[in-house]
Amino acid sequence: MKTTGTGRIVLWRGGSLWIGRAGEPTDFHSHHAVQITFSFSEDGVRFRRPNGPWNIYKAAIIAAHQVHAFEARGKFVAMIFVEPESREGRVLHQIGLEEGISSLTHNTLAHELAALAASYKEGALDSELAASARFVITKLAATNMISAVSLDKRIEYAVELLRENIGETVPLAKIADATCLSAERFRHLFIEQTGMRFRPYVLWLRIEIALTAFASGANLTEAAQAGGFADSAHFSRTFKRMFGIVPSSFQRE
Repeated sequence: MKTTGTGRIVLWRGGSLWIGRAGEPTDFHSHHAVQITFSFSEDGVRFRRPNGPWNIYKAAIIAAHQVHAFEARGKFVAMIFVEPESREGRVLHQIGLEEGISSLTHNTLAHELAALAASYKEGALDSELAASARFVITKLAATNMISAVSLDKRIEYAVELLRENIGETVPLAKIADATCLSAERFRHLFIEQTGMRFRPYVLWLRIEIALTAFASGANLTEAAQAGGFADSAHFSRTFKRMFGIVPSSFQRE
């Protein structure tokens, strides 16, 4: 199997950092998180949308649910994923929303990116890498004038309930009832606020749990079990649909 990346994956509540050397290009895919990508190589990385050409970026932001493919063979890159339910995530989603894939001014984040690259090269702890990545998120969100509307409190509460009970089968009607909404009203409000239907969102949370286990050293079977997937094949298929690669093609450092 060809390698699609070599490096480290670090996760925190509502986000993650993937940093290292890119391998083979990804297939077309889309995910719920906003993606921020930086190239530490002079010639940048390439993204494309369906039916579009490859475009080169030194730094780019990809809106949530934007279908895209990625290519940066052998280059040192950092990809930061931010869930759009967070305050900063909603700002970042708006930045990338107009074009789907938008170029960022690399120089405005030069200090933060240098610190992130140095942390990785020095073999920093996961907590230190996460802190460096979150500094990038904070700086990027703060330097843009976009004012994003806050997440509806009822959906915010629903997301918290889902996270707390992700190991169980949680019916939509039960979550709707907890937010004092009818099932039909909750269904529409959930899509309006998150951009996803309820069940795919639950699947996204399960991927997050499985990925956390995988990044921590679990094998595919163990990671699949942690995320509540039927087996490693189910986990791998879902992962590829959301990230364009299979997890086994990423070599952890």
